[in-house]
Amino acid sequence: MRFFTTAIVVMLCAFSLQAQVVLVNSPASVAGIYQFSAAGFGRVLTDSIWTADVVFVNDGSANPTQGCTAAVNGVDVAGKIALVDRGTCEFGIKCLNAQNAGAIAVVVFNNAANAGAGSIVMGAGVNGGSVTIPAVMLSYEDGQLIRAALAGGAVNMTIGNVRFPNNIRANVRTGIMNAPMGVIPASQVDAADLFVFTPGVNVENVGLLTANNVEVSATITHSVAGEVYNETASQSALESDSFSLILLPDFDPFTTGAGVYTVDYSIATDSVDALPGDNDFTTDFVLSEDVFTLAGWDFANSRATITNAYTISGGGNIEFIMPLYLGNGAGFKMDSVIFYASVPAGSVIGDITTINSFVYEWIDANTDAIVQNDELQIVALVDNVQFQTPAAAASWVRAPLLDIESLEESYIIPGDDRVYFVGVRYEGDQTVFFGFDENQDYTQYLAYLGANATDLDLPYIGTNTFQTSGLPSLEDGFLFTDLRAAVATTVIVTQIPDNADDLLTEDQLQLNVFPNPVSDLLTANLVLDAVSEKVSYRITDINGRTIFQVRKQNIQEDRAEFNVAALPAGQYFLVTSTDAGFARRAFSVQR
Repeated sequence: MRFFTTAIVVMLCAFSLQAQVVLVNSPASVAGIYQFSAAGFGRVLTDSIWTADVVFVNDGSANPTQGCTAAVNGVDVAGKIALVDRGTCEFGIKCLNAQNAGAIAVVVFNNAANAGAGSIVMGAGVNGGSVTIPAVMLSYEDGQLIRAALAGGAVNMTIGNVRFPNNIRANVRTGIMNAPMGVIPASQVDAADLFVFTPGVNVENVGLLTANNVEVSATITHSVAGEVYNETASQSALESDSFSLILLPDFDPFTTGAGVYTVDYSIATDSVDALPGDNDFTTDFVLSEDVFTLAGWDFANSRATITNAYTISGGGNIEFIMPLYLGNGAGFKMDSVIFYASVPAGSVIGDITTINSFVYEWIDANTDAIVQNDELQIVALVDNVQFQTPAAAASWVRAPLLDIESLEESYIIPGDDRVYFVGVRYEGDQTVFFGFDENQDYTQYLAYLGANATDLDLPYIGTNTFQTSGLPSLEDGFLFTDLRAAVATTVIVTQIPDNADDLLTEDQLQLNVFPNPVSDLLTANLVLDAVSEKVSYRITDINGRTIFQVRKQNIQEDRAEFNVAALPAGQYFLVTSTDAGFARRAFSVQR
């Protein structure tokens, strides 16, 4: 893999093996460890430990506990941990007012029920930069518990870098192995191991003692077939203040087919963990009909998931590029691209911002698995998507791809084993952001690949340098510091309909499919009148959507088996394509 330069982005992820907790010490009725989100300003929680009784601020207004103006109960607040309700003013001013009243730390209670503690990270606003004490947010529900306890007497709390004898954890985003792609068409997953998922967790021991018999478990549940994977791996010992990537056996979704795969991880040791709230994690991936994206999938809106939008520090020219490998390219086409872009809200009303998208084919001439600028060529594009401020300052775009030569819609993929890069680009002096999915993070996947990783394994490549030909300069490509999340660009890849003129006769092809109806294992016997260099078997539903596909080479007689146990009951087709044409056989699945 290329040694990319790193670039500064608005949000940076810090890696630390120190624990950060919010702990209620007393009374016993509410004592325990609470889930929280740390503010994006103020003292970091790993710096120290703060312990004191808690007290609500009172600013003397109609909503006194929101702390939007100077506290009138400074005598009570001084030396304590201040409690503040979320409300009508910025987080930064709430925390600054509590600090000015003498508080040693601030706890903000969310005002939105059922939102959890981590649904929002408190922003600094205008005044957050002046806050020098730690600040955290708890959920509305936890706030109500502490409020009720405080009405009956003192509540004592500890915030900060508290160490426990036994405490293992993993980062829900950067610490777990995600699948190599968030969404991939089922047609691109075949027996040649084009898509294999290696589950695993980077387990951190932030406890004071050695963790013995560290165990990682993973189950994978398919949206139709149910549980399809259940494995466990262990490590005999993990020293204090260390970490280890523990991997489990590979999982190949080929035999299960299209659907949503939910991955549930759990980590444990021989000892009782002091903070079990960070020991279980869930991620997923999808085998789709026609969607390619490294990001996760937002089913409610039929588009990639985004959690944030990023650009280069200082704004200006920027292109984010997604690698795309099409092992089964023959017979398919790229129809369209979907992406998210955000134009600054402060732009002049009526200003037009133009964004383009390009598909580049990569032919690795020197076979070094590193992209050189002269190895790229543009094959398709989305031309001049325009945003007018303020009407469309942030928007999702779905636009058809145009073949660069014919300028007709869609790009026909000329064969198998094709490598592409799909870029979304802005050129100008504004600051334009593009969507990323931080939950689909490839930190551990790249760590697992190590020296075997190539440019095709990256979740994105950024560049702000373009060649005179208009191609991006990937030799000047970069990755943001500590950001290995997926760019949320999506490409729609569809099957080219079979041409009726290519339908083979019984003299050219004999194809028997049995049993029919079938419940689990479908068998196909094939006899051709001549050797075919390429033969593919494709199972489709009644709407022609490919569910899965297998490719073989140099075939005249063949016997193929397909596990259809995961398919819902209904009518399906087995389509067999050869060099000379194709044949289709109907079959039904019964339950």
